[in-house]
Amino acid sequence: MIKLLIADDEPLVCIGLQSMLKWEQYNIEIVGTAQNGGQAEEMIDTLQPDIVITDIKMPVKSGLEVAGSVRKKHGRIPFFIILTSYEEFEYARAAVEVQAADYLIKLELTPQALADSIVKASAMLDDYRALEQHPSLDYRSNLNAQRDKFFIRLFHNLFENQHQYNLHKNDLSIDLSEPAYAVCICRIVEPSSVPPQGDKLVAFCSSTLQMAKSTLQTDRPCFVTSLDLRNFAVTLPVPTTDANVWVPDIGKLLEHMALILRNYFNVTIMGSIGYAVEDPYLIRDSYQVARQALPEAVRQQAFVFYSRNEATAAETLFDFSAMRQEMRRAFEEIDIRALHTLITKLIDTFEGRQDALVPAIDAACSVLFMATSLLADGKDIVEQIFASEPESYRGIYQMHAIEDVIAWLTRLRDGCCAMLSTRKQSYKTQVVSHVQEYIKRNLNVKLTLNHVADVFNFSPNYLSHLFSKVAKINFVEYITETKMAAAKEMMLRGEGRIYEISQKLGYDSAFYFSKVFKKVEGVSPREFLQRVEAEMSEGSL
Repeated sequence: MIKLLIADDEPLVCIGLQSMLKWEQYNIEIVGTAQNGGQAEEMIDTLQPDIVITDIKMPVKSGLEVAGSVRKKHGRIPFFIILTSYEEFEYARAAVEVQAADYLIKLELTPQALADSIVKASAMLDDYRALEQHPSLDYRSNLNAQRDKFFIRLFHNLFENQHQYNLHKNDLSIDLSEPAYAVCICRIVEPSSVPPQGDKLVAFCSSTLQMAKSTLQTDRPCFVTSLDLRNFAVTLPVPTTDANVWVPDIGKLLEHMALILRNYFNVTIMGSIGYAVEDPYLIRDSYQVARQALPEAVRQQAFVFYSRNEATAAETLFDFSAMRQEMRRAFEEIDIRALHTLITKLIDTFEGRQDALVPAIDAACSVLFMATSLLADGKDIVEQIFASEPESYRGIYQMHAIEDVIAWLTRLRDGCCAMLSTRKQSYKTQVVSHVQEYIKRNLNVKLTLNHVADVFNFSPNYLSHLFSKVAKINFVEYITETKMAAAKEMMLRGEGRIYEISQKLGYDSAFYFSKVFKKVEGVSPREFLQRVEAEMSEGSL
């Protein structure tokens, strides 16, 4: 069970929290209560709880001091849920620095609010533990990150076709079955007390996004996607495409979210909302319209809705689809000359066009996403290219002049070409190595070329060609040989009968597994075991 510690200097609060929920229903065991910060820290050291609910103000040490000290000693676990009051907003903002999982206002605390917070912290705990178990490049260990990538690809029209979109959607268990959807792009404007760059800004914006997500998802099952430090998108379900029906309700929802964030963090949230679309595959249309309206939302410091008629009359964003296939191939095959030519073409398209700032930023973001998703260590490469910038590559979202976007694209082009030219062959070897690691970690499922290519965001034909060239073995043959090698080890360790081992390795039937085993090893699984037993018997004589 998940271990919970409660810390508050008011005994009645501790008693109230203990009796507010049937904790066993949430797989929670309360391992202790503390009446001051010093005692809380000692109990954390000895009891090693997974979650701590702590008041901010306590004798000896405040809840924030305890969280900060424990974080240095023990790392990310335990997760802290901070209890606060309306008078303690400044303290609550300081909780950003200790990366609190959630914040609860005492006067508004209800069983449902406490339950929601516990479920949220438990989910974070599960995600973190899963990530710890697979620290190397496990492309599916962080489901939230994969869902963010899904929506970013959807926003920028980067799926190859609707079939690929459906594969990703179903694989990530994303439910887009509501009648219609609208996208809101929100901008975070931090208070002057937060430095304009550095770790504190990152922590502040991350906590702001986390609370925005929690606030919005409490009301409805929406999808919140981080775009960069100060910008995030909200994909909202609405009952119809008729704006007269859903705009008032969505407006209240967003204003409520902005008010809560302003009360907690003294942060200003504004945003632009595109028109609603019935087909979720066309959510990109709503996103693009919201992007067009964002400068106006920033100017008004408010939430701005864009109607379909206004969007039709407005400037159309750059259509990246025409060069998507070429750009994808250039990144996949590390074709430096083609990559340089394509990004130069983009630069020439927008050079001197002050009226095309928003389309230029969106085109640049499309290139950025392709670089970070198609290159195995693309994010590291891009971060190195923009290492001297205060916000690294994320600065693209903050640009207000076409000259700055052109300079950013030029830097990305030159940096990518320079770095990839020195590591083309080693990079391809690295890609294949990552694919092999993924296969070894997922021997329990039926792996296909299309499935693995989809995970790594490559085209199946390219991955097959690259794998055969670098690994000197056919993709399917590698999976088969790797599974058979694992099967032999499992049989030698006595990890079950033949049909059980076949199931563990993703085979539908023991008969087919035995057939494949014999083709690879020259003997059936039963004959293999008999031979091993005979060798062991001879060795013991």
